[in-house]
Amino acid sequence: MNNKHNTLTVLCALATLGTAHAAPYEESGRTGDPNSWRSAEFLRDWGLARMQADQAYAGGITGKGVKVGELDSGFDATHPEFATDRYHAVTSSGSYVDGTVFNINGTLNPNNDSHGTHVAGTIGASRDGIGMHGVAYNAQLLVGNTNKNDSFLFGPNPDPHYFKAVYNALADAGVRAINNSWGSQPPDVSYRTLADLHGGYAQHWNKGTWLDAAADVSRRGVINVFSAGNSGYPNASVRSALPYFQPDLEGHWLAVSGLDQGNQQKYNQCGLAKYWCITTPGAKIDSTIPDGGYAIKSGTSMAAPHATGALALVMERYPYMSNQQALETLLTTATQLDGSITDAPNSRVGWGVANLDRAMRGPGQLLGRFDANLGAGQSDVWSNGITDKALIQRQTEDLAEHRAWQQTLKNKGWENGVPVGASQQDQTDYAVGMTRDAAAASRVYEGSLIKTGDGRLMLTGDNTYRGPTTVNGGLLAVNGSLTSRVTVNDGGTLGGSGRIGALTAHHGATVAPGNSIGSLQVTGDVTFAPGSTYAVELSPTRSDRIVAGGTATLSGATVALSLENSPTLLSATEVQSLLGHQYTILLAAGGV
Repeated sequence: MNNKHNTLTVLCALATLGTAHAAPYEESGRTGDPNSWRSAEFLRDWGLARMQADQAYAGGITGKGVKVGELDSGFDATHPEFATDRYHAVTSSGSYVDGTVFNINGTLNPNNDSHGTHVAGTIGASRDGIGMHGVAYNAQLLVGNTNKNDSFLFGPNPDPHYFKAVYNALADAGVRAINNSWGSQPPDVSYRTLADLHGGYAQHWNKGTWLDAAADVSRRGVINVFSAGNSGYPNASVRSALPYFQPDLEGHWLAVSGLDQGNQQKYNQCGLAKYWCITTPGAKIDSTIPDGGYAIKSGTSMAAPHATGALALVMERYPYMSNQQALETLLTTATQLDGSITDAPNSRVGWGVANLDRAMRGPGQLLGRFDANLGAGQSDVWSNGITDKALIQRQTEDLAEHRAWQQTLKNKGWENGVPVGASQQDQTDYAVGMTRDAAAASRVYEGSLIKTGDGRLMLTGDNTYRGPTTVNGGLLAVNGSLTSRVTVNDGGTLGGSGRIGALTAHHGATVAPGNSIGSLQVTGDVTFAPGSTYAVELSPTRSDRIVAGGTATLSGATVALSLENSPTLLSATEVQSLLGHQYTILLAAGGV
């Protein structure tokens, strides 16, 4: 994004850098100690501390093994901050619309400027004791080239063949997200009102522009991260807001607004992109520029790579999450400017400011069905209190929009479609309205959790999402509270010493209260179906227990007894040792 706010450039001589690199870098950061990661190199980008990146680093999360992409005005691969095998220039080949052949890689060329190098540094410059370091300083960064500089306008005119090739090249290389800070706003568009955005989108609708190429890779699962724009509008740009017009892209699109050092939102607001928008540091950001130097630049071009780097950290933290789940975790753990937890996104800052402390502790909300698929040997703890409050707001807004759309159809005489010969704008508005109405009709407005895979997941927070919880495999241990009804299916196990809303165990399911011996509290009813198992651990003085506020039914279930911490059922000798002991393993206020 073109920056009108660049304030300071500081060049460092290569000779000086070379001398500094003579001594091998020794990491001062220590596991479990966030403050130890706040070196001079860390502090040079104030955005790292604002997003609490030190909390991720102290947990061993640095972006290692995660591939992220950047599409921008090339990057200087000779910069000392990029002198490792983590940086890759991606080549795109093909023919422009006019038939001219191209073969362009991601390194700096005469058509480029310093913009792409600066963005690359913020995402992933090395932590080596020199200069500054990126948010995800151990991630793999793959760079594609716009083959232009940052004054390049991102309206409908960029060559769609070229952009299809470069987006596909990045996706084919395995990137999970692509940072898009490139280009400048066309002078003939505005993002002030909804009508303005509809007008801007009409330039792209049904015309096969470069924006379709970006959308295509998101439909393959890649997260496109777009800077919101720098003009101070109450809405993000059309490209950042694309899921508004094409709702199937939501979950694979991230709009990014900016934050300044005074903790104020700056540049374009999230606006109608609020449900897929976050706010990150973008003013006076120090990062790399060509020829071994560093510079301070400002704008949402600088905010977006902070978000992309943060997303890479989340992706490493949760290797079992899909790209969409990682994005939802980043969004729903963001906090408002005052640090308060976000109940629902707003038009100014969207979900709020990226908070990597919270993002390391599981999702903050479930935005529909969340399938937590932890494989054998995988184990995790989610300690955030998980809600679905944003869906309550969204349902209200969707209903109001549906009613307004029905009235629009009547007012314009579009009940049976737009007339033959309708304007491009009318055709666009009709297509968008119908698509959004259908998307809302199929949207689920409560969060639900499904635990699959043979791994273990523990919930320790106060979880109030309204949908069901289902255990289809492995262990779900509830050591906090869960208002949801829990259903355990064949191959699944429910454990923990917390509280749940209600419990149903089907054939093949296991319920094993505690984490060794403990009590599981159930607010409502408990039902064990025939073929289910209630696994109870015993010691000479205590046992596992279920305490239900409703009724309890054990119709043909098996009660399996074992000694505390023993993987096997009681032996004859162990039974003999417990003779004379009495245990209460199930209490139900409504009767058993």
